[in-house]
Amino acid sequence: MLIRKRSNLDIPQVLPMLEAAALPPDGLDHTEGWVAEEQGQIIGHVAVEITLDAAVIRSLVVHASARRLGLGRKLMTEAETAMGNRTLILKTETVGPWIERQGFTRVTLDQVPASIRATTQFSGSLCSQCPIFMKKSGGTVLAPEAIKSEVRARYGAIAATRGSCCGPKSSCECGDPSLALGYAQQDLAAVPDGANLGLGCGNPVALATLKPGEVVLDLGSGAGFDAFLAARQVGPEGRVIGVDMTPEMLAKAKDLAAKHGYSNVEFRQGDIESLPVEDASVDVIISNCVINLTTDKALTFREAYRVLKPGGRIMVSDLVLLKPLPAAVLRDLDAYTACIAGALLKDDYLDAIQAAGFHQISVVGEASYASGEPTPAQLEAARRHAPELTLEELGSASASVSSIKVSAFKESVVETR
Repeated sequence: MLIRKRSNLDIPQVLPMLEAAALPPDGLDHTEGWVAEEQGQIIGHVAVEITLDAAVIRSLVVHASARRLGLGRKLMTEAETAMGNRTLILKTETVGPWIERQGFTRVTLDQVPASIRATTQFSGSLCSQCPIFMKKSGGTVLAPEAIKSEVRARYGAIAATRGSCCGPKSSCECGDPSLALGYAQQDLAAVPDGANLGLGCGNPVALATLKPGEVVLDLGSGAGFDAFLAARQVGPEGRVIGVDMTPEMLAKAKDLAAKHGYSNVEFRQGDIESLPVEDASVDVIISNCVINLTTDKALTFREAYRVLKPGGRIMVSDLVLLKPLPAAVLRDLDAYTACIAGALLKDDYLDAIQAAGFHQISVVGEASYASGEPTPAQLEAARRHAPELTLEELGSASASVSSIKVSAFKESVVETR
């Protein structure tokens, strides 16, 4: 028996199973699904409808010939693992006791994440009176404070040693990775030595079309590389604010600014989920491979929206996922601080920007984060962290990460209520 991702070719076999179990097929095209296959026949199915912070599990069905073999549990495990750190939600009026044995708790509608209200299962009358069950993600989630502590430690060490491994594998092997990320040689020469730590995944300054006199905010400014480049573009009548939570990075950036006369740049210590910046005070926000490190991306974008002036804009370079990562990777602090485990699915990332209030959201650039197949040494290192993963899963995880450049705008006139 094989459990695999569902394809469109499987739907004709899945629909009769749902019908026999009196399960509605409505909205199946909006889901990801998995099927259990034996000798070319589909004998089990489960689907999930994904939101920013939750996943609604639905359409769990096992063929009569395969029941009482634990197949339902295996399908549920497959779906749960793929959902990573999302809260799991399920509606059912038939298998409630079994679902509770799987770690779910019966809840009321006001206890579940608001994001699920837009899903097929919750937006209409479909099973409107069915009991609701919820399961927190448990062991696949890293504690936010543990993450932030590890991020500070890792990037504090980078500030001290000038080394970096938050970049495609080529960035940790040879040359200056910034040249492959959209920076020109003159950019590297224009900033103080020591500001460029090779930590980015793009060049947001080049894409932000900064104008003289603008106020720019750099989220996760590090040693000041992008802030110093932005300062040259906005000129002496403009201003650049860098925010970073790592003391060593801030000390390095402030020292470089003072030594090289950057009077229009200031660096502030703070968490970009709670910005030390006034409301509606910034024209442009840039960020380079940092938001993926935050523990609450939706809050980060809401904060960005808050501090932007009406008509202001963001230009961020960041990492996203094209498909969910294995649970073992999501539990790995090293993977988180290396910009991988904290990344959102691409659609969820863009949804978080939209949910914060931004409009005219545009992906202006995208590239694979992996430069070819992982090397044997990299695979071996990954296996030491997650020995339960197969080589195929490790290679798939590497190929799941994409670098994107996103622009978005705050409306010119903010409605007052």
